[in-house]
Amino acid sequence: MVYITADTHGELSRLTDRELKKIKIGDTLIILGDFGYLWGDEKTVEKNLKKISKLPFKTVFIDGYNDDMNVIRRYPPAVFHGAKAREIVKNKLFYVERGETAVIDDCKILFFGGRDDPDDDCFSDFVPTEADFENRLENLAKCGNKTDYILTHSPSGATERFINQTGVRGGNTRDFLDRLRTVCEYKKWYFGCIHKDKYISSKCQAVFENIIKLGE
Repeated sequence: MVYITADTHGELSRLTDRELKKIKIGDTLIILGDFGYLWGDEKTVEKNLKKISKLPFKTVFIDGYNDDMNVIRRYPPAVFHGAKAREIVKNKLFYVERGETAVIDDCKILFFGGRDDPDDDCFSDFVPTEADFENRLENLAKCGNKTDYILTHSPSGATERFINQTGVRGGNTRDFLDRLRTVCEYKKWYFGCIHKDKYISSKCQAVFENIIKLGE
């Protein structure tokens, strides 16, 4: 089974949550950006990764705007269920590249990390690029513009405007995700970023601290 949560920010308490007990050996937990367990000095990161390595399930994450891609790219390239990835802890922890699709438990899952640069973004050089967008569109075309689930850090521009009920400045990532909504057929879209667990519609859901079974 596949479960999702988001914006863990390197907090070890999120790895001891009682809800994690429902995730068993052979299952996968996907974190929708701002992973955070690679932040800090070498000793802190080593402690974090040791804790993750002892979890009975595999952990996968996409990047948020507070994840440093320079650090992530130090880890070796890998393939995770058909998606280009980085293997952070052997057979236990993976980062999935932007625009990739993995097939897990017969479900096609589209991954797209990152978001537009906020004013206080200390890793602003790593916002999604045109190459990331093109990679997503090419991979999507190979699947007949269909997927089962879309997992992103950022909401689309339209979704963010709906949530905030105010004007949201434009950006390449928001615009691309708006485009994705129109060209892709999917069952449900989950995103992190806004630090709320919020049901938007039958096809869209914001995820934060809750641990949700994919498809629910």
